[in-house]
Amino acid sequence: MILALDSSTSLAGLALYDVQGVAAEFSWLSHRDQTVQIMPLVQKMLDLQGRHPSDLTGVAVATGPGSFNGLRVAVSAAKGVALSLGLPLFGLSSLDIVAAQHSYLEGRLGALVEAGRGRFGAAFYEVGGGGWQRQGDYLNLSVDELISRLSGPLFVAGELKPAQRELILAQRLEEVRLLPPAAALRRPAFLAEIAWNRLQAGDPGDDLASLQPIYLHQPTERG
Repeated sequence: MILALDSSTSLAGLALYDVQGVAAEFSWLSHRDQTVQIMPLVQKMLDLQGRHPSDLTGVAVATGPGSFNGLRVAVSAAKGVALSLGLPLFGLSSLDIVAAQHSYLEGRLGALVEAGRGRFGAAFYEVGGGGWQRQGDYLNLSVDELISRLSGPLFVAGELKPAQRELILAQRLEEVRLLPPAAALRRPAFLAEIAWNRLQAGDPGDDLASLQPIYLHQPTERG
């Protein structure tokens, strides 16, 4: 059973995944209280399934980009669980998680996560046929910089506050479609599923010492 942890932003998530698929999934607005919330909720998920930490066979963690403090919480917790139980650890970019859950689309996808100070972590992907391929680097963009990069045909998924959505919609960008908030939710179950597939393929996981969060700017904000 894979345990997945994601506290990249104020939207946090946990999931359990095994041979049957998704066993449990929590997503919630943490209000930057991930430090005190994550491990009690991990235990709650295990209790709901009648499982024990010893039943885990791997740990997955979202590595960002995102909030500096938020990223540290999940990565530190994931490393602690993996080290204490002797489990493989699988890290995946938070933006790649967004792309993975929309690989049913055809065409281009822009994925977003909050990066603090009113900025976004962003990346663009080609999606289709159940797969996705990132085009270019991860980006750190203001709202105006993001808008300047949006050209259709393009789907946009990820964290956008209502005012930000309205600002983008007001540009009337041709063939740029914002996915609704429920569809754009970054789901930890996809992180868990990717890690499960890697584990089943014999992947030994990432090195605990060298796996680090993806920071796109210096950690000057509190988040």
